[in-house]
Amino acid sequence: MPSKEYRQRLIEELVESEFISTQSELAEHLAARGVRVTQATISRDVNELRLVRLPAGEGGHRYRSTPLAAQEDVMGELKQRFRLFVRDLDQGENIIVVRTDEGHPTWIAYVTDKLERDEIIGSLAGQNTIMVVTRNTRDAETVLDEFEGLLE
Repeated sequence: MPSKEYRQRLIEELVESEFISTQSELAEHLAARGVRVTQATISRDVNELRLVRLPAGEGGHRYRSTPLAAQEDVMGELKQRFRLFVRDLDQGENIIVVRTDEGHPTWIAYVTDKLERDEIIGSLAGQNTIMVVTRNTRDAETVLDEFEGLLE
């Protein structure tokens, strides 16, 4: 079995050269090159490589690399992403719901996690929604106020 480094390098090459919109398509491309992996491994690789699914026209999406590795201003990056892609914020107890344009929650959740805030336990991204879980309702209110400030 090829090494993790080799597999991840191959994944980076594939998302730059091929139109890959799902993890199963990525698995097929890897298998065609002799690298067979589970969906869980691909999911971990996608997260470690900071790949995101971006809109690619006509309702389609494709995986692409992101530049955060060189980005030191995490809050500035989050503010930019919020202004571009966040459409609505809501709170229920200790959960903040962030609604985004389709295909953008993964990257925003990743940057949110990079804040490494004690108030934030974690985040979960779907197709157009992020759930940010905080320790308690008061923390959620604080974080929600900050998120709302990012939209101004």
